[in-house]
Amino acid sequence: MKVGDFDRISGRNVLKKSTLFLILFTMLAGYGFSEDAVSFYLENDSRRFKPNHATDRHYTHGTKFVYLTQPDWQWLEGFSQWHFADVAQPVDTAVGFFLGQNIYTPDHADDPPKRSDDDMVFAGWLYTGMFAQRATDDMLDHLELSVGVIGPSSKAKQVQKFIHDLVNSDEPIGWDEQLADELAVDLTLMRKQRLQGGWFAPTKSTDFIAEYGLTVGSVHRHLQAGITARYGFNLANTFGPARMALPSGISTLRKDKTASCGYLFARATGKAVEHNRFLTGLDEEPLVAEFQLGVAYQYKKLEVGYSQTFFTQEFEEQSGKDSFGAFTLSWKF
Repeated sequence: MKVGDFDRISGRNVLKKSTLFLILFTMLAGYGFSEDAVSFYLENDSRRFKPNHATDRHYTHGTKFVYLTQPDWQWLEGFSQWHFADVAQPVDTAVGFFLGQNIYTPDHADDPPKRSDDDMVFAGWLYTGMFAQRATDDMLDHLELSVGVIGPSSKAKQVQKFIHDLVNSDEPIGWDEQLADELAVDLTLMRKQRLQGGWFAPTKSTDFIAEYGLTVGSVHRHLQAGITARYGFNLANTFGPARMALPSGISTLRKDKTASCGYLFARATGKAVEHNRFLTGLDEEPLVAEFQLGVAYQYKKLEVGYSQTFFTQEFEEQSGKDSFGAFTLSWKF
């Protein structure tokens, strides 16, 4: 057996076992759940998602399903108190289980003669995992582990072709040259903090939320820091809009089922990048910025959001800046 065959079989087996484990783990622990919610995230760079800046290249599509809960687990209680800045405040905890898929393509995915040799290749990433969150009124910690597979076993080729057929778009050409199957593991630690002093002090209709952390693994390795500004009503003690890379947990479960809230938001984030698997073979930019603008609204148990995210160049050979539109949907029960 070749090394590539071993990696392909290992990636598929790990993903299958991880997914089954998470489903079984959730079912067995269900007796301890006090609050629950489900969330759906959809990101795409086509004109249908962002008519003002269609690109259809590089990171081109992402889907993620999240199940949120607040179980009564002993280790979660320990996590809620371990090395927190202000343990005198009450601490909420939450756990999320997720399944997601990302799709990457070169520019001119449907027209190979126009394609540059120095560009991303076709790639898919199918992953599952779990995250734990803990939060006081002003601070939230997010710890996440994802395990999956990059390559043909991600089924990204089939998904993209199905979507293009569904919307009557040109068929992408080149999936036979996608990245081979390999195991994909990432560990992420992030902190969000509602700022309290000076110009950033919260008011009845505004607040500012800082975020910083890191991701280490075989898919991504980077440090990041950013800030989100919100303007709206009933902002309460939540931590800003959710996104695929940093899904909502405690913020969704904290919200009053009988109340409503809504806000406009703007986020700016910078990353110091050491590794991005989907840029292998290219000259990666060491510093990347992203900017997000959007709106979120919650009515009783339902929460919806829409945003657009814009990136600076991620590699030197890149011909233009990328962006995508995103829809989020959460239901608390």
